[in-house]
Amino acid sequence: MHKKQIGELFVVGYHGEAPSYDFLSFVEEWGIGGVIVFARNLENPENLRKNLKIIEEASGKEIFTAIDQEGGLVLRILNNGSLFPSAMGISATGDLQLCEDIYFAIGNEMQNFGLNFNLAPVLDINHKDNPGIGARSFGETPETVANFGVRAIKGLKKSGVMSCAKHFPGKGHAQVDSHLTLPIIPYPVDRLESFELFPFIKAIESGVDAIMTSHVFFPAFEPCANLPATLSKNVLTNLIRNKYNYEGLIITDDLEMGAITERYGIANASELAFDAGADLLLICHTLTEQRLAAENLYKKAQNSKETSNRVIASLQRIEKMRTMIGTFPKTSFRQTELIDKHRDLIETVSEKSIKFLRYEKSAIPAGKEKKHLLFVLPMISALVKVEEEHESAGLAKLCSDFFTHSKQVIYNPTWSSKEIINSVSVFNNSETQIIFFSYNSHIFRGQSEAIKTLSEGRDDFILAAIRNPYDLLEQQQVRTLAATFGFRTPAILALLRVLAGEKSFSCDGWPIRV
Repeated sequence: MHKKQIGELFVVGYHGEAPSYDFLSFVEEWGIGGVIVFARNLENPENLRKNLKIIEEASGKEIFTAIDQEGGLVLRILNNGSLFPSAMGISATGDLQLCEDIYFAIGNEMQNFGLNFNLAPVLDINHKDNPGIGARSFGETPETVANFGVRAIKGLKKSGVMSCAKHFPGKGHAQVDSHLTLPIIPYPVDRLESFELFPFIKAIESGVDAIMTSHVFFPAFEPCANLPATLSKNVLTNLIRNKYNYEGLIITDDLEMGAITERYGIANASELAFDAGADLLLICHTLTEQRLAAENLYKKAQNSKETSNRVIASLQRIEKMRTMIGTFPKTSFRQTELIDKHRDLIETVSEKSIKFLRYEKSAIPAGKEKKHLLFVLPMISALVKVEEEHESAGLAKLCSDFFTHSKQVIYNPTWSSKEIINSVSVFNNSETQIIFFSYNSHIFRGQSEAIKTLSEGRDDFILAAIRNPYDLLEQQQVRTLAATFGFRTPAILALLRVLAGEKSFSCDGWPIRV
């Protein structure tokens, strides 16, 4: 067993726009099989293809170049990339073809940057109490998630980019963030197979290239207490491989997440995940941990015939996939041309995705019966670890540019109701129509209470949920409620056009139960 055979099992992240000398030395020594790209590597996206080529030359082979380019909340390519809608925003259109078209476009832009492996789509079935999924999911039913997920996979395949269904067996009903600690989903087998697993089974049938594991404990599948699916042979081998006859790649979620590190060392977890049945081990951040994990697995393979045989089996699957991506057409466009090409598609999806739970005729168009129009806007910040830090300055400008005579108040999503109300009070009077953009008010109670106070006695008050639609469900007193399923510029502009009376909207076809 050679070190470079072990290195092929690892997909690793690096820091900075260009890979460091130490990182390249590690890649060369071990023949690393893949890298994952984050916003930290994309200060100038035009340089990414060059930097990936340098890494590939160090490895000595064509490597997997992975990224979380889901759309919506999780978009790594923001600078010089299209602002693709969220999965839930796509499913809100009810149009499967648009889903396929969006993921085809995502794949085209990825390929233009030298990226061949999208860690998407998310096939978790969402629950309102999940802190880390939300609009990353296509919806709340197995059928919705499966139908849109399969079309997403098809779109990526057409573009020549690998797809990855995540997070198996499904973590949409987890109630804590696995980036921080270990969630437990206690449902029985029959419920899991008919619900959580359903989209993944359909993805397997559609030929998905890879499946990503979840750092979630499923006692129905795994008798060993608190052993996450990522480390469970019962889940990865007995379930994915044997029961569902899956022949593609199994990749772990990041092994540096809290659900893993709070109980296992990263190197130890890498061994356990590989023994469980994973082909690719994802370690996103720390070079010392990446090196230690490779060294430990190499030693084990030297001393264990079983591990050595498993390495060979995984390498065969990896080589099969590498050969396949080598046949993908390599396209190269000016990125500005692709962004222009995709703009109309994104605008169409964004406009079709705007949903109103209900509305008061006097509220729309906004400002028609009042002298003043006030937008109450959140600071757009990263709330869970999967997110990059977001640019928040643009939200107020979008609103002021569109409604030129409006005022804007900015609040912190975590503020108390008193703090939010006080920030609004200077502009608030009987001649003012308030449009409140909520940002997970179903979790941050200060927002929720402020909305109840500010909307009291105001028929023209408008509440727009710009992150998760669940904010709307508890505001029974508000007469106009809208959801955008995301806060990227195209989604906000689509809402503003509706509020201005320029575009129609729908109250039907919600991707969640309302």
